[in-house]
Amino acid sequence: MNRISSQQRKLVYLIAMGLLLAPIVYFGAPGDGSDDSGGQLSQLRSEYDLGETSLGNVDPASATMNLVLLGLRGIASNMLWGQAVEQKDQKDWAGLRATVDSIVLLQPHFKQVWEFQGWNLAYNVSAEWDGVADRYEWVKEGAKFMIKGSDRNQKYPELAWETGRILGQKIGRADEKKYFREYFLDDPTREGGGPDPDVNPDGKDNYLAAKDWFVRANEVEDQPGISQSRLARVLFRSYPVRSQIDYADTFQSEGKFDEIERIREAWEVASTELRNDWGSERFMTPAGAIILEANDEALEAIVKEEGERFSLAEKREWVNRRQNMSNYRYWRLRCQVESEEETINAHRNLFLGKRALIDRGDVVEAERLLTEGMVAMEEILSEWPELEQEDNFREECLKAVVLWRGAKQAQGKDVPADFPLRNLWDSYPTEAAEYTELFRTLYGG
Repeated sequence: MNRISSQQRKLVYLIAMGLLLAPIVYFGAPGDGSDDSGGQLSQLRSEYDLGETSLGNVDPASATMNLVLLGLRGIASNMLWGQAVEQKDQKDWAGLRATVDSIVLLQPHFKQVWEFQGWNLAYNVSAEWDGVADRYEWVKEGAKFMIKGSDRNQKYPELAWETGRILGQKIGRADEKKYFREYFLDDPTREGGGPDPDVNPDGKDNYLAAKDWFVRANEVEDQPGISQSRLARVLFRSYPVRSQIDYADTFQSEGKFDEIERIREAWEVASTELRNDWGSERFMTPAGAIILEANDEALEAIVKEEGERFSLAEKREWVNRRQNMSNYRYWRLRCQVESEEETINAHRNLFLGKRALIDRGDVVEAERLLTEGMVAMEEILSEWPELEQEDNFREECLKAVVLWRGAKQAQGKDVPADFPLRNLWDSYPTEAAEYTELFRTLYGG
């Protein structure tokens, strides 16, 4: 048996070690942060957004760091979640901010962390403050947190959608919405004013900024292999046009009637996007694909394309179901009606009549404006009677009648037996009585 020398054995061992290390280096070499750096595993982590760039901004002497170093990242995160709840209860806002940062550094790809904590900051923590500007600051913190989560997890459409919801609904529908919407365009905490570039880099209305995020959510959801768990797909895909509708509606709700063409344009954009984007998109049903903006010709084309596996009648049935689920026909009608100049002027007269009565006590001018608005609304309802079922439209009309009656009574005039919107008034006696009592409570009479 041939014997090899000690020196030869060492040389063989070194060669074997080199051969074993080569694939480890090839596959496991760390990257420098760029997509093409490092070994194959590092590049795959970068491609699929699974890499961890930090152990977290955790106190190195803390029990949490001890758990992290032992590989118990999940337990460490649980401890931080409990600490965040305690800090919120104790109103330790600086500590809460630091703890939340630590949580996301430990769990940067856990979607629920971003969803829960972003919502917590924008809704729960902001409500703990008395000053409107302070509340807005924490709403912004929630939005910034969600934006960061969306940027770091670009395959979760829910995070972009939640960002849009904070910018749209929280800022646009909160009790403080008048101030929040103003702050979104002119932030009181910024030296020199203007919007905060972290949440509104383009200086847009909050609803249009929200629309951009909803569009982004839809683009992510469009990618192969990606889905969302937030809503039925037909509803999830509606939010860009719903934000455009919310934007158009602000002209009326805030009394911005100086630029009628701008109002019409906002509603026409909503109408076009509703029909051509959301309404023309295909949605899968048990009867195959359908579109919301459907006619028999379009449905027959889909039937043929699918090899006539489903009948035209089945397609119609599922179109009707999805339209009912999404309230599609109402939104289509709303965009059509609101883009008419007559409707815009009717809203304008009712709004100005209310302001004349409540703000200035000008009962004569109030009666004139309210009468003109009520006549126009009656004509609109005669053309589109289904609007009577729409809560906001009906409420506006009934409240206008209450104000009109108040203006006449303030002048010592009797309310005539017949007046514009009388049929609507008689059809909803409970609501009419509620609005009448509310008016008496607030303004007497």
